[in-house]
This record gives sequence, C-alpha cells and structure tokens, in this order.
Amino acid sequence: MSEAVTAHRVDEFVAAISQPDAPAVFRDGLAAYAVDGLLPEVAVTVTHTDHVRLNLSEAQKHGLAVIPFGGGTHSGLGNVPTAYDIALSTVGLDRIIAHEPADMTVTVEAGVPLATLQAVLAHHGQFLPLDPPGGGGATVGGVLAANAQGALRHAFGTARDWLIGVKVVQADGTLVKSGGRVVKNVAGYDMGKLYVGSLGSLGVIVEATFKLAPLPAAVAAIGVTCPSPHAAAMLLFAAHDAGLALHAAELLSPAAGRAVLGDARWSALVRVAGRARAVERTLRELREIAGGLRATYDLRDPAQTARAWDDAFAPGALSLRVSVLPRSVAGAIEEMEAALGGAAALLSSTLGAGLIRARVRPESDAEAGMLVGAVRDIAQRHDGALVVEAAAPAVKRAIDVFGPARPDFAIMRRLKQALDPSRTLAPGRFAGGL
Repeated sequence: MSEAVTAHRVDEFVAAISQPDAPAVFRDGLAAYAVDGLLPEVAVTVTHTDHVRLNLSEAQKHGLAVIPFGGGTHSGLGNVPTAYDIALSTVGLDRIIAHEPADMTVTVEAGVPLATLQAVLAHHGQFLPLDPPGGGGATVGGVLAANAQGALRHAFGTARDWLIGVKVVQADGTLVKSGGRVVKNVAGYDMGKLYVGSLGSLGVIVEATFKLAPLPAAVAAIGVTCPSPHAAAMLLFAAHDAGLALHAAELLSPAAGRAVLGDARWSALVRVAGRARAVERTLRELREIAGGLRATYDLRDPAQTARAWDDAFAPGALSLRVSVLPRSVAGAIEEMEAALGGAAALLSSTLGAGLIRARVRPESDAEAGMLVGAVRDIAQRHDGALVVEAAAPAVKRAIDVFGPARPDFAIMRRLKQALDPSRTLAPGRFAGGL
C-alpha cells in the first residue's frame, strides 16, 4: 500500500471517529508511541470502552493496523510489526471500577497504572501480587498483554493465576467478556486467559477483575552469597522443601549480585514475608541452611533491594528470558554467564519457575545477534526455550523473538484467523508473525 493511499485512509478514519465526545487524536509527538523504530500515522487516546469499539471497527473498515499502547514499559516485546498505522492509547481508561475488600477482588480499567492500583489496595491491607521489572509506569492492561512478571512469581505465579474476569474489544469492535467479579465464576473454558501474553494481537483488554492477596504482617530480605550457582540453587531448593515463607527467591549471577547487593559473587536474594513468627522461623532456618553450604548470610532492606532488582532487570537494550526445568537452572545460568560475561550481562533466575532473565548491553547489533544465538543454543541443550523480550529492530528482523514454532502453533493461527481475520491488531508481533 502506497503512503498516499495509507494517508487517505487515515484521514477517512479520523473523520469517522470525530464525533461528539470523541477520543483525542494526535498527529504530533508520535515518537512516544514508537514500536521497533516504527511510528504510527496517528495516536488516539480513548477514555471509554465505546471509544475503543468505534476505533477498532473503523480501523478494520479502512484496512488500518492498530497497536494498543499502555505505559509503553514492555513495548519492546514481540516481533517487528508488519504494519502500524494507529496507536491506540488506553491510558485514559483509568478508573478503578469496584474494589470489594471483603471478597478480596478488584475490577479496574486497562489504563490504570499498576503502581496506582497497588497504592489504593495497600490502604485496605491488600495487594495484587504482580511486580514486573520496570513496572512502575506499566498499566494493568499492558502487564496482562505482555504477561509481564517479576520476582513474586516464585510464590504467586503469573497474571493468569490472578485474573478472574476480563472485558475485551475484538478487532471488529465487538465487546466480549469472560469470567466475572467473583472468584468462583468460570464454567468450561476460561477464554479470558487467551488474551494474557497475546500483545493485543487478539483483542484490546479494556477491563480486568483480579483476586487479591493480603499484605503480609512482616517482611524481611536477605542476601546469601554462595560459592557457586549450584550452592545457591541448593539453598533455595532446601528452603522450598522446608516450607519456608518465601515471597521471592532469586538466584543472581556475580554481575547481578554486584548491581543488586553490592557483592560480585553468586548470590541468592530472598524476600521473606508472612506473620511475624513465620518470618522469624524462616530467617533462622535460612541462616542454618546457609551455614551448612559455607555461604554468607546478610539481612537487607526489603524496599531497597526490591528497587535495586527492579532497576537492574527493567527491559533494556537486549533482554532475554530463558525457561528450563528448575533442576537445570544452575547449569544453564552458569553457561549463560560464561557466554554473556563480556557483554555486561546481568542474570537472575526465579528458580522454582525455571525462569532465567538476562539483561545485556551488547556493543553492536551483530554482537547481539551472536549472543541471542548462543543463549538459544544453551536453552535448547537444557530442553528449554528462549524469548527475546527486547532487542534492536535489526536483531529482531533476523529471528522470531519467540523462538521456533511450537506444536500448538496451528491452533494459535486459527485463533488469530477467527478473532482478527483482517489482521487489524498488532499484525506480525506475536509468535510466528501472527
């Protein structure tokens, strides 16, 4: 499609959505909505679900490609789009619709910042146990679309485990919903989980309902420096087997240990939380386990270490995520540290989930491509997989950031065809170029 034809269709689209109480349309300042170096022709900020429905139905009619945009924190995830005409900003969908402290549920619009939601919930002694790196500016919808996750995954799993209801606008403007506002509400297939991690390629999340967790009465953090990653893994496995009250348990490479704990050795960063007696017991038993492994045990400030870890593993120039079996983590992270050691790499593993994060600063796109290949080889040797969570566009164009097609790819392709046959939503960004 020529630029003139695209511009004409965009003008027709803007005219079609220019109604009373219309969403705001911007043609300037579009750099804020860049995705892999691509800029949209216009950005639209919606403040109501009906705005989203109108925008998507008109975009589909005019053959325009739409990328939903929240806080932009995780906009580097996904393949390079094959088309990008309209940035659909959801930050104006910023209402907390319902909070039921007694039921421990909350319903919010997609543009609510995660940090804002956590502050409101904290007043009632509750929280949503999602803490993606760099998540301070992330919106709820963005966290769901990216399936972004942080150190709390150790104890609480991912967004799919806490989402109980969702409203989504499909590519033709149809509003659909799955689940509801109570915890036990799903019979049959929980279709809402399809949209978690789909990068807006199947529909635009406009509202979500979550179950919540109580804020712990006591919190502590410790750093345990260890002789090797295998010793750190043994400590964390022993803590898990003992049923200790761990909210987070990360295995850090020496470079990450320096960045987060100020000590350039293999380390375990543990966040202990729960009732005061449970925390005391956990700290006592962790000290005993560390002593048996000839590891050094230090109490740390919980808020400070959480901030330091978040800063270290916020999406960067090259961010990688490797998934292996938990028993393979120590060997895989040791190999990754050797392969990436010359590229200012920081590594952190949520051991119980078999998840290894790497934030790397390559000197060139060519080096980045070589490092991605090396890490993918390591993941495959350990029967795992690699996802490139952020990279330069030139690097991403040479690969599928989600790796080789999975056995269920045919099902994924049929879902995309059924829900977005015109490829209006985030074309090309999802696995296999969907």
